[in-house]
Amino acid sequence: MPSLPVITETTIRGRATPQSWERGVEYFYEGRVSQVVWRDGTLTARVEGSQYEPYLVQVTFDPGGAILSADCNCPYDWGGDCKHIIATLLYLLHRPQEIEVRPALADLLSDLSHERLLELLLHLAEIHPEIVDTVEELVTAPVTPTSPVVTQPPVDLAVLQRQIKADLRASCREYYDDYWDGDYVEFGAALEPALKCVETLLAADDARGALAVLEAATLAWIDGIRTLDEDMVDYIYGDERLADLGRSWAQALLQADLTAQERAHWSKTLSNWARTMPGGEALDIAVTAAGHGWDYPPLVAAMQGHITEDGAWEGEVPEFADDLALIRLSILERRGRFEEYLNLAQAEGQFLLYLQMLIRLGRSDTALKEALEFLIEPQEVHVVARALVEHGDVEQGLELAAYGLSLESSSGKGELAVWLRDEAYSRGRTELALDAAWKALESDVTFASYLWLAEHAEQWPKLRPQALKLVESSQHLTEVMNIYLYEHMYCQAMELVERKPWFGDLRKVIDAVKGEYPDWAFRKCREQAEQIIDAGKADQYGIAVDWLQRGRDILLAAGRGAEWEAYLRQLLSTHRRKYRLVPMLERLSSRV
Repeated sequence: MPSLPVITETTIRGRATPQSWERGVEYFYEGRVSQVVWRDGTLTARVEGSQYEPYLVQVTFDPGGAILSADCNCPYDWGGDCKHIIATLLYLLHRPQEIEVRPALADLLSDLSHERLLELLLHLAEIHPEIVDTVEELVTAPVTPTSPVVTQPPVDLAVLQRQIKADLRASCREYYDDYWDGDYVEFGAALEPALKCVETLLAADDARGALAVLEAATLAWIDGIRTLDEDMVDYIYGDERLADLGRSWAQALLQADLTAQERAHWSKTLSNWARTMPGGEALDIAVTAAGHGWDYPPLVAAMQGHITEDGAWEGEVPEFADDLALIRLSILERRGRFEEYLNLAQAEGQFLLYLQMLIRLGRSDTALKEALEFLIEPQEVHVVARALVEHGDVEQGLELAAYGLSLESSSGKGELAVWLRDEAYSRGRTELALDAAWKALESDVTFASYLWLAEHAEQWPKLRPQALKLVESSQHLTEVMNIYLYEHMYCQAMELVERKPWFGDLRKVIDAVKGEYPDWAFRKCREQAEQIIDAGKADQYGIAVDWLQRGRDILLAAGRGAEWEAYLRQLLSTHRRKYRLVPMLERLSSRV
């Protein structure tokens, strides 16, 4: 069976808000994660939350171990992963040996006979009768595989339409299952296979094939949502996949080089759909693309270099103006119309794209001059400086990056400083690299930034107190803890744990300090175990015993076996009626 993916604490922390991270760490160490299973690239778990039933977490990884998706059926919707997902990922990081690895579903079924497979499917339909309609759709019209040679739409359009309707029906069932948990279903997911097909067609420059797929998909969507209850319709508005549908329509219409008559047809058709279907405002961008085409006078003027405050628009600028501009720019780039690209990018305020195109066209001097004059955000400077270096204009890129670190704004300054530090050092610009390294630590205290300075600064012993002042003022507690442990500042590490017991890897701290501070280390192990035992959480006794064993080993290593045996006797006496626990405790005796 394949091995489990390797994940780091930095990766997990980067996926969460500070609040979700802190609560996820707390949930993990409270032992709320259970039934963790790895199967065919997917990690599943149950996490005890505020409801009676535990929440279900599912995390899918690509073959390289990167996270493709992470889902939980809790109602969290405030950015990043929820605390239940964070707790599950921490389980993968710290307890991979306790994860049950099961074979892929395909492997389970591969050796079964036709009769046995049929028996299983019929039994499944008895348990879940709602899947019968979906099975019927798939059996009567199996999807044709996507073809890399795009001369006709790579799917049977009738099959595609039936699939969309079947997926909408399945979404209805999911809606009723999840509604009262506050986890609203994204009905637009039914469009995803069609949108992927359209993306393939447009990449192959078969825009007319893409239009055929989009028309079939949109009609199926309209027919399918007519079957939804009125209560569901409100949750269709704002669905991101519907926005993707509108953008795909706009790109196909502009890429297809339609005649005036064809554009008029699509403009009328799309306008009717936009007015009548739920979520129809997502098609407004497509209506505009069909109506304006490439000969809309303000657009033509902008592409010719006649740039005004109105950009490529006459009158009020719509909310989707930036999306439409990006679509037009991608088509101009594909067709090699670079001067029009530059003009339109300037007119539509796509200044970073304008600068990057200048660099690609060999006009780096102009790009640097305009970047120094107009860019005010370090994160924007980072994009252009990187483009300069990647194009071979190294000195100009480093100059621009150094300028970016002098800007007042802090947005993206830490990332820019780290990039400049590494680029400058790799090219022998040591002084510039050290200046950037200090900016990196000032902007965002991380263990990696601190360690770089410790290893590269020639006068580090004199500079170390200055660096530690920055560390002490940081709110990135995990990074601060890692630095304290690296510097053997164990008193500060223990004090941080006492103030913020929920935030980090307690085991790491205990392992670091146990030799010098066995009393503290043993006390923390006791506290973790006794919280579980005193609460009578029988399903978590194994976790409690793990903590106690860690504490026992600390006392034994300190030559205090008698103290451990006295504590263990007291524990057995206090909890003698916990019959499941007692045998587990007895095995912890150092005399066994």
